[in-house]
Amino acid sequence: MANIEKRGKNRFRLSVVIGYDSNGNAIRERKTVQAKTLKEARVKLAEFELEVLGGNYIRPDTTTLNQFYLDWLEKYAEGSLSPDTLRDYVLIFETRILPKYGHMKLSDIKTMHIVNFINDLNKPGARLDGKPGPLSSSRINNCYKAFNNLLARATEWKLIKENPADPVNTPKVRNKKSEVYTKEEIQTIFEKLEKVDFRWQVLVSLAFVTGAREGELAALEDIHMNFEKGSIYIEQAITEVKGKGVVVKSTKNERQRHISVPEQIMNMIKKLIHIRKQEKFKVGSQWQWEDHLFLFGNEFGKPLRPDSISQWWKRFTTRHKIKHIRFHSLRHTSATHLINEGVHAKIIQERLGHTKLDTTMSIYGHVMEEADQKSATHFDTFFDKKINSQK
Repeated sequence: MANIEKRGKNRFRLSVVIGYDSNGNAIRERKTVQAKTLKEARVKLAEFELEVLGGNYIRPDTTTLNQFYLDWLEKYAEGSLSPDTLRDYVLIFETRILPKYGHMKLSDIKTMHIVNFINDLNKPGARLDGKPGPLSSSRINNCYKAFNNLLARATEWKLIKENPADPVNTPKVRNKKSEVYTKEEIQTIFEKLEKVDFRWQVLVSLAFVTGAREGELAALEDIHMNFEKGSIYIEQAITEVKGKGVVVKSTKNERQRHISVPEQIMNMIKKLIHIRKQEKFKVGSQWQWEDHLFLFGNEFGKPLRPDSISQWWKRFTTRHKIKHIRFHSLRHTSATHLINEGVHAKIIQERLGHTKLDTTMSIYGHVMEEADQKSATHFDTFFDKKINSQK
């Protein structure tokens, strides 16, 4: 049973009976709508009745974005997101989203609000670090993903009927051309490495030949080495969590992979493991991670923080007057070297741990295009002979 009550100019209250209580009184769902005529109101009543009786109606909720953010944080984010992603999303919410939309009811947030949010991020002055220039496309994309993640949970938990972020096109990430080291520069780096502590020699060598990320390198243990096959197994990463210190987590995208490594590097790793075992024996009960033997941990077994690798790299390149680019760029250098040597993109994807080949193609497409253009010169000799014979 459904009915309409006029509540004022162009305002009607819709009422649908959904059952009866123990005393026989009707239990109703009600909704006030705007309609120019009674006929238009009746159309909305039919739609409302169908929605309610079909089980698709969600009663408007008074929860604000500020309030739901705390629920999302406790009941979803802290247990489902990686520490790095969680840290980034919290920063985005607390600096960009909540100050502007936190006071709003979840049910009042519309698609146009998300569109305006993304549009504002594209405007000059959107950076919070005071530096000139616009936000990067990847940063804008992360801001969208943070907002979308929270609204998706609100939809799943039936606080809102639809996710207003769904219709918004995800900002397209424009990958910059990665700065990499040339063959000659890599050769110089290896020459200078002979003057530093042995573990750094191994770490930098592995970064170049495997393309592994800083956190993945820091998490390598003796159990990840397969000396018979000459490969290493990457299944975890180290990250730093505020209040907890360094912790072990799964790799980015949760991709596990075996990577073949040159015999010389495997021999270096074997030597380093021997050194680490001696260190563990020497400190005895003071060893901090009893069940782990990290290749690049300190003398008490604690693994390196990923950011300390970048800090050491800055000091190393400065001291030896080597062109400084991010340590992470050794990953890009590794991929670029393999592309120029003609290694198939699928192999490179697997070594880098990309979920999709499209990701590899997107990041290194320009390198592959350059390699393809160079490959055309391999056919010159055939046509040079033909041209000379026609003279």
